[in-house]
Amino acid sequence: MKRGLMIVATGVLATCLLGCPQRPPATPTSPSADDTAVALRVAAAEARRADGVAELVDLALHGTPRERRLALRGLGRIGGPQAVATLREVFRGADIELAALAAVALGVAASLDDESYLTSADVARVPREPAQAALVMEALGRAGDTSTQDTLIAALGGPVPIAEAAALGLGRHGRRKIALLPAAQLALAKATAHADARVRYAAVHALAREHQPPATDPAADALAARIADSEAEIRAQAISALTKRKQVARARGAIIEALRDREWIVAVEAVRALTGGEADDASRDAVAAILARRLVELEKGAAGEAHVIMEGLRGLADGANRQLVRDSIAALEAAIKTAQLPELTRGWIACLAIAATAREHPEQIATCSDALPEHLRLGLVGDAIAAGKGSLDARQAALVGLLAHRDSRVRAAGITALPKLWKEQPEADRRAAMGTIVSALGAKDPIVAGSAVDAATELYEAIGTGDHAALDAALVARAQTETDPELAGALLELIGKRAIARGLAACKAGVQGTPVRAKAAAKCLVALGQPEPAPLAAGTAPPVSIADVVGKRLRWRVTTTRGELVIRLAPEVAPWAVATIVSLANKGFYDGLAFHRVVPDFVVQGGDPTQSGWGGPGFSTPAEPATGADGRGYIAGGVGIADAGRDSGGSQWFIMHSRAPHLDGRYTWIGSVEQGQDVANALLIGDKVVKSTIEVQ
Repeated sequence: MKRGLMIVATGVLATCLLGCPQRPPATPTSPSADDTAVALRVAAAEARRADGVAELVDLALHGTPRERRLALRGLGRIGGPQAVATLREVFRGADIELAALAAVALGVAASLDDESYLTSADVARVPREPAQAALVMEALGRAGDTSTQDTLIAALGGPVPIAEAAALGLGRHGRRKIALLPAAQLALAKATAHADARVRYAAVHALAREHQPPATDPAADALAARIADSEAEIRAQAISALTKRKQVARARGAIIEALRDREWIVAVEAVRALTGGEADDASRDAVAAILARRLVELEKGAAGEAHVIMEGLRGLADGANRQLVRDSIAALEAAIKTAQLPELTRGWIACLAIAATAREHPEQIATCSDALPEHLRLGLVGDAIAAGKGSLDARQAALVGLLAHRDSRVRAAGITALPKLWKEQPEADRRAAMGTIVSALGAKDPIVAGSAVDAATELYEAIGTGDHAALDAALVARAQTETDPELAGALLELIGKRAIARGLAACKAGVQGTPVRAKAAAKCLVALGQPEPAPLAAGTAPPVSIADVVGKRLRWRVTTTRGELVIRLAPEVAPWAVATIVSLANKGFYDGLAFHRVVPDFVVQGGDPTQSGWGGPGFSTPAEPATGADGRGYIAGGVGIADAGRDSGGSQWFIMHSRAPHLDGRYTWIGSVEQGQDVANALLIGDKVVKSTIEVQ
């Protein structure tokens, strides 16, 4: 029913986008010419969510040009039947510029809603102006179904901005688990050799994101050729694409050569390819052989090399029985003792080296290096327990220590590892493990409770058809009282996945909660055989002042343990998220917080007061995703807000190592690094913000 309300009156764009007569101008509801006043009004309406839709609809249809543009963007961020219907109406209208903006806003709504709002009938013709046409291609990627792929394929032969957007659009189909047509695969393979690097990158990225590529892969050779591309991001993406497509063997020699690439992001992807699921002895030996060479570059000041070494050590853990691998790691261990390195870097490399060669002896990992904070060392112990190496007695003894630790992050690592031992354990130990997870589901600490939800998910699989009544009861009991949006959503999602009938009342109540919780509750109700509700909750503005940031030029200066970052904030794109950053920074909230997540060649993330990934400022911010109409977005140095779904962002923020188009239009973008990208690339888990300040110009 909900989908039927949202997808209506298809086919009109074919005749109207370029040729409908212009409507007479309507009387604006807001005659103010003050851009700041307009931005404040639209942002306030966005924050009200369902309660602000009527105002935004009125502005989108009858406002000044500025009001219409901002209102369209706001409707896409809010979503829901009325917002989507209005966006479609503008999309079908005569104003080509507004039609393109409505299209890209539909893409944002589709991305946040996990829906398809456009079909081939909507886009039989597209704008002639490249920037506007590119926005429509972007929308087709986020909101189109399989039928729109013909339009995207044809656009690959157009001007560079359109071709780039079309290739990225096909990549977004893959992320949405929409299979590519054979013609799309072939067109993308051809586009990987385009003269313009932007199109080459987009085509390679799309193939890296393809959903279930064919076993006989027509694109593999084209991707292999791009390992020698002149652009580092394309080389890295090509290797990543081959890895994801399980085609490493097609280019193993070239990937081994890429281990010596001058750019660390390329070498990191090569390490992953050569130590992953298609690894063989020769590829592991090649990775082991470059560790010392990369250490030399790290000592020279190329901080990104630490990621190559650390990824190598993580990947070599499954091949550490080979003598060459063990000898290379031993040489590395000896070298780092005297190497001129920051202590945290030294600690990570030392501990990962021991973890790679002594996984069957968790007690050795626990004391690997005082240079690595205890909770991080013991997190590696949890990884070793979960890996299943060594005797059951040794792993269980180490697990007892984790579960009894005073630090909730360490206990969480133990809880996460528990299900990995289930099939090996005697019945008495299984009962104890079940009791531990049930108890953790009721814990006040969100870190412990969150890890218990993750553990419960795995434990259900391990138990199979066995008795899980106690686990069911614990999940339902926590879901009935949980108020944290992310944790509540995870609980309701699991109740639905396991079809736990006694959770029906919790799922019904959850529909009236925050968007993340409401979405999970809706899915839960469907899984339990109930009609699908159409939740669209009213919103509450976070306790920050957008008047302090809108219309201002703002820099966020972040001094870290690796150096200084200067970030240009974008309040014109994300006023609520930027106001939150400014408010928290001015209160000293970020000072002393560690970066808790680093994924090399992707992101570094911080801003969590619990330093676990489960924490926040105590309130949520509205989703404010950016699109191609707002700028380049998530390229290297792009800065965004982490979330668990629509309107669940808070204090956690991230910086991109490399371009990530799949984040655009989904995650709130707040600005870009102006100075210090090398600092961002150097940050490791455990590095900290020393001081952050806001500069207003």
